[in-house]
Amino acid sequence: MQEMKDMMLQQNETILQREIARANGERPTIESSLQQLSISGSTQSSEESERSRQELRQEIQYQQSSNRTLQKMCEEALSKTGCERTGQKIKDVKATYDSAALAGIINPPENKELKIDQEISGVTADHRSVATAGVIWGLGLAKLPPTAPSNHMGYGGQ
Repeated sequence: MQEMKDMMLQQNETILQREIARANGERPTIESSLQQLSISGSTQSSEESERSRQELRQEIQYQQSSNRTLQKMCEEALSKTGCERTGQKIKDVKATYDSAALAGIINPPENKELKIDQEISGVTADHRSVATAGVIWGLGLAKLPPTAPSNHMGYGGQ
């Protein structure tokens, strides 16, 4: 049952990504139409053509607004779908004073299917520190900045 749910969520993500790409692709055409309408308006002067031009401008602006709304809604749904398909809650991870804090799934085994649900909040680093949270692929711990001898690496998450 879980595999079927994951597959459906993955398909939903693919559809949402396609819709976001489509909305991004339509944006230049809409903006070009508005620009052409502005240019053509300066050569026409009759009251009727001005009224038609204004109606067309309103329709294109409505299309532009709808396109932006579609893109925003798809991005939000994509984010929620991704969170539904995965599964961790991480909060209040803090690295201070030349230290590093790692939280989440770090360098998971290769060729292993992982179900990851994440809700991440409150990750901070200060005073020359590094804090990472989430799914971190290919991080070599040797690549982290050196820490002072009296400090240690903290591994956190809830």
